[in-house]
Amino acid sequence: MDYKLIAIDIDGTLLNDKQKITKENIQAIRQALNKGIKVVLCSGRAYDGVIGNAQEIGLNGPDQYMIYFGGNIIQNYDDQIIYQKALHNEDCEEIANFLMDHKIHFDLIDNKGTHYDSYQDWIEKHMLDTNLGIVKFLLRTHKHDLTKMADLIHTTYDGNYFVVQTSDQEIEMFPKDVNKGIALEYLVKHLKIDIKQVMAIGDMDNDLPMLKRVGLSVAMGNATDEVKEISRVETLDNNHSGVAAAINKYILELTEVK
Repeated sequence: MDYKLIAIDIDGTLLNDKQKITKENIQAIRQALNKGIKVVLCSGRAYDGVIGNAQEIGLNGPDQYMIYFGGNIIQNYDDQIIYQKALHNEDCEEIANFLMDHKIHFDLIDNKGTHYDSYQDWIEKHMLDTNLGIVKFLLRTHKHDLTKMADLIHTTYDGNYFVVQTSDQEIEMFPKDVNKGIALEYLVKHLKIDIKQVMAIGDMDNDLPMLKRVGLSVAMGNATDEVKEISRVETLDNNHSGVAAAINKYILELTEVK
């Protein structure tokens, strides 16, 4: 298969456990770029958490793109946003009141990456008087309470919102039509690339929507069981340059996957 685009998650995928990009990953990505292959970072992070990593691996200009906030925003490196979703204020207020009633700690995050803490007085007293462009809720708890919180949130909001666990202490909530897969589909149509000509690499459940859509889904060695189960192939873990291993095998050496 002639792959034309590589979609790469950041945390637990591009970055190792020290939050660094290995030289092997940088080299492989730059070689792919030199072959004319597009590389798209797809992250739940805000813009500020993506741009530094993008610059380190050599992404720049109007013809390369990033997907951030878990699929809320697609933007090129000339700061042009081509796709954006946000939660309605009324929905934010309903969710916030529910979470506060259940004493669940959360942050609201806007499209500039600003975090609004759930225990700030102004949120409790006059919830979202203006349009803040809230793109997601970030819910936090202790590890031993995560399953209980997850069950409550899924039971209450599945079907109306996209709810996903992003760490062993965090759950994120997005509009139901927002995830990495939907955003990636939009981007490849914009670029006139067949989704089957995309390789995606990820490790967590918020990567599932993009992994299920692409031609070659690659699970990191440190990925969740569900990610490994639905992915076509598995690479090394994030501490052993799993991204580079996948690019070297399936892109640079053009190895056919059976």
